[in-house]
Amino acid sequence: MLDPFPNKPWRILIVDDITANIKTIHAILGDEHELFFATNGSEALEIARNSTLDLILLDIVMPGMSGLEVCQELKRDIHTQYIPVVFITCKNDDTDVVKGLENGAYYYLTRPIHRETLMAIAQAAIYHYNNHRTLLERTRAAANTLKLMNQGLFSFKTLEEANDLAVMLACVCKDPTSAVIGLRELLYNAVEHGNLGITYEDKSNLSDPVDWEQEIKRRMLLAEYRDKKVHVTYERTSKELQITIRDEGPGFDWKPFLTFDPERMFDTHGRGIALALGIAFNTVQFMGSGNTVKAIASLEDTPLPMEQIDMV
Repeated sequence: MLDPFPNKPWRILIVDDITANIKTIHAILGDEHELFFATNGSEALEIARNSTLDLILLDIVMPGMSGLEVCQELKRDIHTQYIPVVFITCKNDDTDVVKGLENGAYYYLTRPIHRETLMAIAQAAIYHYNNHRTLLERTRAAANTLKLMNQGLFSFKTLEEANDLAVMLACVCKDPTSAVIGLRELLYNAVEHGNLGITYEDKSNLSDPVDWEQEIKRRMLLAEYRDKKVHVTYERTSKELQITIRDEGPGFDWKPFLTFDPERMFDTHGRGIALALGIAFNTVQFMGSGNTVKAIASLEDTPLPMEQIDMV
């Protein structure tokens, strides 16, 4: 299994049409990591497709092929679609920010770039990327025996168990590699924000992945949280798969997290649900106080048109 937080040099592609900007980022990252450079979109795509990368730092405003177009091409290619992309630019345009995140960019930074900020974002992006790679490998290797079951009930407590269940349920879906990411986001949300009562502000204060994992483990031991479970209902027909996830928390206001809010663009989290829903499910319904969510995915050969997210 891949280590989600490997202690090794990062392999980073820096894409910018201005060489002085590349030199600035190079100076920040130093010689500790293996760096690749491109001054236009075509070069960037060529390097990304022929190298094993951990991260792409991409200028959003370039002549010819823009950073948005490069990101779109990266996300269309099966060999590069899961490499995390961080946009770096001087432009402060909320529309471009939203477009970039909707196209699969992990984060957005504006110049001047500070070393602490860049390193924190790179660390978070690479951490999440390696977690996703681990889930994808497990999904590809998992057996498809769940396809024989039409109904099922599951309960779990930990993030490790959430990963296991996401991998198993994703095997039934038409596109398991996309479904496993969406399922993971919803199941993690039920544990972290639902049962463990971790707020958006709490997570903002624990941006380091190691600190975040320690806080999860600490809360799991507390009497008020340790017995809480997440309950998952699985129902499968010939046409669709319905997965209902219910945590034992008081619920939360889910509405701000269904779309990309420019007010939260510079946070390292809070986009998982919006990103996941766009690639994994046809319909998602948050119910009641927000502690129950139903995700529906088509199993037919012809995908259903993407519907608006329903709020019940």
